[in-house]
Amino acid sequence: MEKQHHILSITLVLFVLCNELLITEGNDKIIDNVAYFQGSSSKSQVSGSKGKVITYNSNDGSRDFTAFYNGTFVTEKDGVYLLVLGAQIGGPRRNGKGQVDIWMRQDGANVPDSNGIQSVDHGSTSVFVYSVAFQASANYKFEVVYSGHADEECTRLGLIATQPEKEPLVPSAIFTIIQLSHGTNTIPYAVLFSSKTHLDSSDPEVIVLDGVIAANKIDTITDDESGAIKYSKAGVYFLLANTEVGSAEGTHASGEIHLWMRRNGKDIPNSNSIQTIRNGSAAIVISQVAIKLEANDKIQMMFSTTNKKLGAIVSTPKKEPRVLSILFSTFQLLHEEKPIPYAQLSSSETQWGCITPKTVKLDNNDGLECIKNDNGILEFEESGTYFMMAAAQCGSDKEDGIGDVHLWMKLNGKDIANSNTIQTVNKDTSVLVSQVAIVIKAGDKIEMAFSTDVTNGTVGLVASKPHKESAVPSIIISVFKSSYVKHS
Repeated sequence: MEKQHHILSITLVLFVLCNELLITEGNDKIIDNVAYFQGSSSKSQVSGSKGKVITYNSNDGSRDFTAFYNGTFVTEKDGVYLLVLGAQIGGPRRNGKGQVDIWMRQDGANVPDSNGIQSVDHGSTSVFVYSVAFQASANYKFEVVYSGHADEECTRLGLIATQPEKEPLVPSAIFTIIQLSHGTNTIPYAVLFSSKTHLDSSDPEVIVLDGVIAANKIDTITDDESGAIKYSKAGVYFLLANTEVGSAEGTHASGEIHLWMRRNGKDIPNSNSIQTIRNGSAAIVISQVAIKLEANDKIQMMFSTTNKKLGAIVSTPKKEPRVLSILFSTFQLLHEEKPIPYAQLSSSETQWGCITPKTVKLDNNDGLECIKNDNGILEFEESGTYFMMAAAQCGSDKEDGIGDVHLWMKLNGKDIANSNTIQTVNKDTSVLVSQVAIVIKAGDKIEMAFSTDVTNGTVGLVASKPHKESAVPSIIISVFKSSYVKHS
């Protein structure tokens, strides 16, 4: 009898514990109204070699996030955030030549290893994309800083705003900040980098990630052989790489650099992009993918070049943070039983432009859940706060075209204000990015639009298929809904 009473007591204790666990799980909430900020500046911002904070003057959408017009940003909630800045760089009259540097400050101090460099040529303008995922506490304060370094006296470089005719404004800066999780270390995510220069790769080679800024529930393998990131948990992930490309120190090499990703030793389809380097120029190239991964999958960042003196470059500017050759951010989207709305889309078709805007065609559904794609018209089945990034491969027919490519977004047939960006094409090829964090209602439709302003030849979005590499789409688009579980 005493033994039966003891067993009954244990059973009751287990029942109470299980019941408490069920109550706790039942009190967990899925939060769709994540914190976010979408802002831009209609004013040009031009400076000298001393760092200056990038500011904004238009709040294009926000929730639970503090942003001051002086360029100071403060998180109101703790969690992991994604920051993407698109800076339209050039000279006020497009007469400058040199470079623009961009980095982060936290609480007034430069963040180590946060710098990037992009060149400006005479008559050109391009988008400098700065992106990183970071863990923030409530009241985490940061700024994004730039400096302009002109080759000639009496000229200045910076961030340039313009107003094309019958198109949305091209802001000098577009800020996109979106919350990905709540609390500390609640989702698998990692921020990795390479502190080494990678050159001389006519055949595909791995960019080895030898440093870790943050890692939670993602295994990082930093040996020289594999350079792989191992994902221990299955789910839908977003992968975003900023690669600093250029020529070896002391050289003024020219050619092309290709960048793409591999999964388990095989090229990820439609993930490749190309950047032309001229006379030692420098650029940030963005590579991004939203992808469904299985447990123990491995991801590698690949590159190849047409000149052995080109590659991913590390540098140390004076009085500024170091420039890493690559900064790689990755995180898992909400992992629950219901499907996660996301899309990875691309186009295998070259699309030539004209002064009259056209809708960008998307014929490849590389990954799709709860979003419909009607050859470039995306229809959302679920309401929420979404992040969307488009990366267009701009170039020309027979590589002899000269002109500008404009790229922006439309919501339900109407231009999204302050979403326009410009890339100059001068017988070369580069990646043009436009991104947004936006509140979407079920049934809403988004499309990408583009136009070209041509001086010579034919200019547009160019697809290609390099030998022994992933295809280079004319455009790559990544979309995901941001939600998180708030634990009681």
